[in-house]
Amino acid sequence: MTEAFVVKDHYGELYKKHHPPMLGDEVWWLEKIGKDGAFHKKLAYEGVNTVQDFLKMLVVDPPKLRNILGPGMSEKMWDVTIKHAKTCVMGNKYYIFQGTNYRIFLPYLSTCESRD
Repeated sequence: MTEAFVVKDHYGELYKKHHPPMLGDEVWWLEKIGKDGAFHKKLAYEGVNTVQDFLKMLVVDPPKLRNILGPGMSEKMWDVTIKHAKTCVMGNKYYIFQGTNYRIFLPYLSTCESRD
């Protein structure tokens, strides 16, 4: 016989959201996007697999990103997800897209900027 003891359960810790997220994190690490949930599946179908993909689309075509997530994601949920994504540490390398009347800077994902 032994004395009574407490067993600590780490169930669910594997899926806790990262604060801040990293560019290479899978998109479901963002707030309000659950692993294998409806939003995750919709984003994956459109090729938005990482936080970086999410941020790129947010800069290049926010209405398309909003449309992908659909009416199931309320405005409040959208704001929470966007706010969380924008806390991502961007690093110091950028892609630069330039046209006649515009210039877009997007973060560059190097292999050292992921949690893997």
